[in-house]
Amino acid sequence: MYVRRSFKVPHMLADSCRDLGIVLVWTVLVIVLFEVGGYSALVLPVLPVTLIGIAVSLNLGFKSTSSYDRWWEARKQLGLLVVDSRTWATQVNSLIYDATRLATDELRKELIYRQLAYVHAVAYQLRRTSRLKTGGPKRIFARRRIVDSASVLLADPEVFARFLTPEEYAAAGSMNNPATYLVRRQGERLRDLAREGLLDSVRQTTMMDVLADMDLAQGKCERIKNTPFPRQIAHFGTAFTWIFVLLLPLALLEVFEREAVQHNLSTIATHRYMYTMLPFALLISWVFLTIEKISDSTEDPFEGGVHDVPVSASCRTIEIDLKQALGETELPPPFEPVDDVLY
Repeated sequence: MYVRRSFKVPHMLADSCRDLGIVLVWTVLVIVLFEVGGYSALVLPVLPVTLIGIAVSLNLGFKSTSSYDRWWEARKQLGLLVVDSRTWATQVNSLIYDATRLATDELRKELIYRQLAYVHAVAYQLRRTSRLKTGGPKRIFARRRIVDSASVLLADPEVFARFLTPEEYAAAGSMNNPATYLVRRQGERLRDLAREGLLDSVRQTTMMDVLADMDLAQGKCERIKNTPFPRQIAHFGTAFTWIFVLLLPLALLEVFEREAVQHNLSTIATHRYMYTMLPFALLISWVFLTIEKISDSTEDPFEGGVHDVPVSASCRTIEIDLKQALGETELPPPFEPVDDVLY
């Protein structure tokens, strides 16, 4: 998640220079062919291109809204995992008892550390694969920046192994879905505690409800991760944007030529005036192409990209809160942004 209030100019240029270079070369070629080569057939009426621009705008608006919905849904479910983890720690500390006994420190640590293993296993499963290619620290779109995948992205199974016994980690690692296995183990442990008399049916049901809520939040995150944004919307949205961008200079020829005629410019002045198309073509093209990149970078919020939801930071927040609930004082520091990005 990008945390600066604004983007740095070098970062914007790093993702725009290639596209703007294509638009610049194409626009100059159109002007030269029209002014020097005399290819008047290149001129397109403004109205059809304007209609295409309106259609592209509607498509980009729908795509941006749909992408943000996916991003916000992911952020909500990640927030629910944080809240439910805190609730779980509170319940472990206050609901496990009978008439003569309280939960031992070992039992409390077992249940809370298994919860920490669970949330880190969820993070690992969401981050272990990515459709993004690795890019440099200046990239803000369509790239996973070069960072330590194990410690920053939590894309290594060792991130949840440190909270489990070797036997339990081996059992979890043998499962297709380690996080689901750990939730199941928590439920089995609650069943054992109920048999021992440390939980009655009401308290057991209350704690099982929290496990069910976490399982539901995990499932929603997995749904977003495993269901790609509809490719027909994403692919044709990009194609339509480029069609408009390539047709734009052809339509601007008519506009600028009409202006030159109205002002009775000489032939040389007209040639020079036509080159004032360049900044307008570049600016309009940059706006449309950037809107398309914004929606594309938001549609998959668990890929380890610049605009992901902060999975690692949320896991570290949970770890600090739950270890404090155990009374531990040696706490890890919160995650800090890396090159303006909080992972």
